[in-house]
Amino acid sequence: MTESLLSITETPNELTNDIDIASPVGIVRILRQSDSQIFNGWRDFSSLSDEEIQKKIETCILEVMNLFKSKGKKAIIISGAGTSGRLAMYVSRTFNLLLKKKGLEPIFHYLIAGGNLALIVAQEGAEDNPIQAVTDLRKISDNVDRIFYVGVTCGFSAPYVASQLFYLQNVKNSFNVLFGFNPVERSRNVPIENWDKTFLDVVKSIEKKKNFLILNPILGPEPITGSTRMKGGSATKIVLDTIFSIALIKLGIIKKEEISLLEIKPDIPIIDMIKVMLDEYENVRGKTYEELDDIAKLIEVAGKALRAKSHIYYLGKTPEGILGNVDASECPPTFGADFEDVRGFVVSGWKKFLYTGEDLSNVDPLYRIDTNEFIKVKLPKLKTTDVVIGIGEKKLDKEILNILKQAHKKGANIGAIIINGSKKNIQFGVGNSRDCSLQNNHYTIFPQLRNLCIAKGIPSFTEFSLKLILNAITTGGHILSGKIYRNRMIDLRISNNKLFYRTIGIISKIMGVKEEFARDCLLKSVYETDKLTENIIKAPISQHINAGSKKEKIVPRALLLATGSFDISSAIKAIKKEPVVRNIIEKLTVK
Repeated sequence: MTESLLSITETPNELTNDIDIASPVGIVRILRQSDSQIFNGWRDFSSLSDEEIQKKIETCILEVMNLFKSKGKKAIIISGAGTSGRLAMYVSRTFNLLLKKKGLEPIFHYLIAGGNLALIVAQEGAEDNPIQAVTDLRKISDNVDRIFYVGVTCGFSAPYVASQLFYLQNVKNSFNVLFGFNPVERSRNVPIENWDKTFLDVVKSIEKKKNFLILNPILGPEPITGSTRMKGGSATKIVLDTIFSIALIKLGIIKKEEISLLEIKPDIPIIDMIKVMLDEYENVRGKTYEELDDIAKLIEVAGKALRAKSHIYYLGKTPEGILGNVDASECPPTFGADFEDVRGFVVSGWKKFLYTGEDLSNVDPLYRIDTNEFIKVKLPKLKTTDVVIGIGEKKLDKEILNILKQAHKKGANIGAIIINGSKKNIQFGVGNSRDCSLQNNHYTIFPQLRNLCIAKGIPSFTEFSLKLILNAITTGGHILSGKIYRNRMIDLRISNNKLFYRTIGIISKIMGVKEEFARDCLLKSVYETDKLTENIIKAPISQHINAGSKKEKIVPRALLLATGSFDISSAIKAIKKEPVVRNIIEKLTVK
């Protein structure tokens, strides 16, 4: 993979090169700049603000409308791996609940690599299984007469989506969208294990077909290189919510009196609706970052918690509480964090999370996401360095407020993120109580938005603001705990093909070595050896993923090996003594 064809989503962002040494306030300022690229674009590439992209969004809206008007059984399928799959679930949930309230059949379906288990914990290798991906798709597509499919892959790299798109070429009465944030020519062009195609092969096979559309506004590189949970995730939700909201407004399913945006009139052109929606999202971004100082305070306390091997807990009702879970679930693969470092809990747990009756609580303790589980298991063990954060819209749920009071009495740090909450009320926006028990060690963020939702039942602006804040807290906290080298993640867990190649690129770029040498250093770290055997060198990538997915500090150790000043034993010892690898390497440079 040559430098000229490097995925933009895997490219370091010039704005964030020193984010690892910025203050908490500095981190928020840098994220504010980076997030502006969601709307304003990057360099000379087409962005959300360009007519070319907005016309493609309009095409999607018209196709959704046609699907609703068609006869027979129909399905809207949103598919992705990791963050993309979790947001596919979130968007499907929102619009199915809306349709159900209208007395209509819920027709939204989501596919996530690894199934529902991956909503909380990434399932090793699931993203890289093209056969299972098609099997998952056919469980829905074989039973309907018409399909609108959206495959979300931020960097045009996920084998899970590639194989589904390739299969859909032979499915009649389907309109299929490849949605991501990378130019077509920069699609991943490396072999996919157990398949004879690359992602680029698939793109070339679909790009001129009439029932396929490639929707790829360029947002610029992520603030933390490759962390598409951030700008990529935000733009995914913005665009999907825009497509489906406008389609339902135009169809009359959402009534005029239910629309919150005054500028949106059912009879105005679709392209004008798109512009109004995107302008409002940009306004929400600005209003959210007006709370810069308060966001920075929570980042600082989150960083202290992670450095102390303590925890960050998010608690909320649905739908906001689900976003807390989504943010928490992304930390282990992104930062190599322990699965208990950041956890999310939801009032009524899986009953409200999925609303389908499926309960995953017995799978593993990590799947016990009900707030009652927090009260029973986590609350009694809280430490003074732990952080417990309630999240909500306008006010906190009474159960969440009560938990915060109990956490405060135990000496833990408590916080609240309440969209359009009242700063006059120290009790996190609940009633007019003057409970003086909440005085010290608590942190509040109250973004004031003009609109909380697009229309009744679609709280997209609330969710976008909340997502920006949650991403900032966990990203900033992990930066302060030494998980980032400049703007690159250096402690990620290698859980799939994409992350294996990303890791090689990280080692190569940071240390200025060839990718072949970087790969050797990575494998030595994975297998904890100074000499690679022929069996290791020739083993399939899936074996390396399996060997390394449960180990910690793989990339930091590989970076030290790449200096030539360490063997595996001394690298392990050095990192135990000083977890911030940049400090170790810069000391070598000084010498």
